[in-house]
Amino acid sequence: MAYFAISLLARVASQLTCFSAFGLGTLLLAAFALCVPVERAAGGQADDVPLPESLWSRTGEDWPQFLGPRGDGTSSLAGIPLPWSDEGPPVVWHAEIGEGYGSPAASRGRLLLADRVGDHARLRCLHAETGELLWMASDPTVYRDTFGYDGGPRSCPVIDGSRVLTFGADGLLTCRRLVDGRKVWQIDTAGDYHVVQNFFGVGAAPLVIASPTAVDPARRLVIVPVGGSEPGSTPPAPERLDRVRGLDSGLVAFDLATGREVWRSSAELASYSSPRLVEVAGSQRILAWMREKLIAVEPSTGHVTGSFRWRAAELFSVNAANPAMLGEQVLLSETYGPGSVLLNVKATPRGDTFAPVWTSPRGGRPAETLRAHWATPIVHDGHFYGTSGRNIGDSRLVCVEAATGDVRWAERGLGRASMALAGDRLLVLGEFGELLVVKATPVAYEPLARAELKDPATGSPLLAPPCWAAPIIAHGYAYLRGKGRIVCVDLLP
Repeated sequence: MAYFAISLLARVASQLTCFSAFGLGTLLLAAFALCVPVERAAGGQADDVPLPESLWSRTGEDWPQFLGPRGDGTSSLAGIPLPWSDEGPPVVWHAEIGEGYGSPAASRGRLLLADRVGDHARLRCLHAETGELLWMASDPTVYRDTFGYDGGPRSCPVIDGSRVLTFGADGLLTCRRLVDGRKVWQIDTAGDYHVVQNFFGVGAAPLVIASPTAVDPARRLVIVPVGGSEPGSTPPAPERLDRVRGLDSGLVAFDLATGREVWRSSAELASYSSPRLVEVAGSQRILAWMREKLIAVEPSTGHVTGSFRWRAAELFSVNAANPAMLGEQVLLSETYGPGSVLLNVKATPRGDTFAPVWTSPRGGRPAETLRAHWATPIVHDGHFYGTSGRNIGDSRLVCVEAATGDVRWAERGLGRASMALAGDRLLVLGEFGELLVVKATPVAYEPLARAELKDPATGSPLLAPPCWAAPIIAHGYAYLRGKGRIVCVDLLP
């Protein structure tokens, strides 16, 4: 029946000369939806989710989650071959996208991209090497940004084996099958946990970890910063978040197979930093930088083993960059107040402790310290590389010595840039759409290549500001997001 319906509608669509690829994909998705069972809600039984075949034509490393396979913005690519032509690396394909700021994710030759079109939050699965639409799914959304930014998703999709997870700006946590986009389960975290909308909605990406039990040795958990409150705790005005108090669901773990809640932890409210799984003194910990504090959590139980407060005194401030790890030291960096702190993490019988090694100088300007806004600093060879500054005009690309916090060099002109690391070369995407390769060295700022990507057919620029999503690197391709467009370039032509 499914084959007959899809084939028939495809033949009909092919007769319409003005029918777009978008329209054809929508029609085929509708036909498929008529021929499959309705998805299970949260709490249902696990189903048999097939693992799709890989579509990659060459070897390499997937980029299945925010900031890559290790969650630190690094690629296994040994380096980025140079020189580039005057046009930069070859543009393989590009496609129009809707609203949103999140990076894509890539696995098994599929690129997962979340955006918003009209009143629907959309997830598209594209062939990573051609841009061909493989499937598309969407959910209605009524999210409106308190400060007038666009209403698209802020976080990156997360691919774990045969499943893909999205966490929308409105708090809708959805698990779908990677093979065809069919919904497996869905949770309205905002409604279920009485979340009072943060300034810019939800922006953290989920974290998926292994958490085996005797009953289910293959169990995996989805960890998300929910930041729930008591019912009826919405303040009299949306900007009065200082009156909101958390309850018991700052961080929540759900079973990946079924969507059932496994544990909830902490009364901290959520911010925009995504949780990370790290190792402290031989024990695994989830580090989650919430609205007020960094918390360390035991992964299987949700027990909070330690915390450290780091946030600006200003009400209209957020913690957005992820914790950056250097061995058993953790860097927290924000731009609204205190800046950065490097912490020694230790496990003790009474819990985990965080001891500052250095902090940003009081009142230090972006060129004199590291004040990361949302782009997570990258660690390489004893140094942190990142963007320091709150606004376009004061932002600097900086290199900071990890041991001391001293700035080794600072470069202006790229706005609030993001980056990924391959070997000793940083692939830097400037806020205005410039693409650079910069040598990761503390000696001096050393740009090795610079390009403005253009449409091969028209010669017009492909990346328009704001380019706020971190670049990703998978199997030698780089995927770059700007306003209204996603671009794939080949780093290994």
